[in-house]
Amino acid sequence: MSNSKVSVCVVTILYVVLVLICLFRPADEFSASERRKLAQKPQFTWESFTSGKLAGEAESYATDQFPFRDAMRSLKAEFSLNIMKKADTNDIFVKDGYLCAMEYPMEEDSIIRAAKIFEGIYEKYLQDSEVNAYFSVIPDKSYFLAGKDYLSMDYELFFAEMYEQTPFLMPIPIEKNLQLSDYYRTDTHWKQEEITDVAHLLAKEMGVQLAGSYEVKTLDVPFYGVYYGQAAVAAEPDAISYCTNDVLDNCTVFDYENNKAISLYDIEKVKGRDPYEMFLGGNISLVTVTNPAATSDKELVVFGDSFARSMVPLLAEGYTKTTMIDIRYLPSAYIGNYVTFSSQDVLFLYSTSVLNNSITLK
Repeated sequence: MSNSKVSVCVVTILYVVLVLICLFRPADEFSASERRKLAQKPQFTWESFTSGKLAGEAESYATDQFPFRDAMRSLKAEFSLNIMKKADTNDIFVKDGYLCAMEYPMEEDSIIRAAKIFEGIYEKYLQDSEVNAYFSVIPDKSYFLAGKDYLSMDYELFFAEMYEQTPFLMPIPIEKNLQLSDYYRTDTHWKQEEITDVAHLLAKEMGVQLAGSYEVKTLDVPFYGVYYGQAAVAAEPDAISYCTNDVLDNCTVFDYENNKAISLYDIEKVKGRDPYEMFLGGNISLVTVTNPAATSDKELVVFGDSFARSMVPLLAEGYTKTTMIDIRYLPSAYIGNYVTFSSQDVLFLYSTSVLNNSITLK
């Protein structure tokens, strides 16, 4: 038998073995490295077969459940970066030791949609009250990493467009107070211990004084951010820290979605799928922080995303009560069932990644 025939036979046998493993081994439900649910074995129906839907589902299943998938993804990533000298792998860019998803292009329709949602909230709940309403846009890491290596949107234009579309909110630009080192290397989020100056800026613009003296506690658990698994490259983990002091230690926190008291920082969640969920209960729709030792008698309502969850504890130091509302989970139409607006400070605090994909806002 010729060498070419031997090679064909070996490859065919290997392919058949892998297919059989894929077909008969129990399917994984979740990818810990990618933090997402994996496609499950499709169910045959005549309708799905004739429409072509079955073929697409089968392809997704085979891709997600392929044996040694994580190892193969890592091998592909190393080949792309080190052999092909590409700037990205699995749509994650690696630059200056930081992993980052490309935020491009700027979605004008998404900006308009977000602005319309905020305007609807303002008109329904805020305009007939005595609230002071503010807006800050949080840049993602691409703002600091953008350059000739890959496409990136015009962030200055993004900020200008977003603030122009929301004239009913007072803008508090914060991007000049941030730098790349304020963000985790392997994750999308900023580090709480590095944004205390931003908290002071926001508080000052809203007329509140923060004491600003914190004890920073670093957890002895490696933090592999969301980009680590998506990129499938070897990278050193981050360390996750949080800020506290006597005032924050004495705050009480209530989770309205699950109707229970919770901690300002849930250390147990650091061991879960997404350690960043340790801040203010993670992905829940509505939470309040009550502070008996506030530096003012004012209340604050924050409309925000996951970035805001690590900012709210810092701002809560200056308010008797701070409410955070996440309209990715709580539709805007239901806000009035939980919050009565009178004379609070109201802050819309959103990342560019959410605003540029505002379909997630309700």
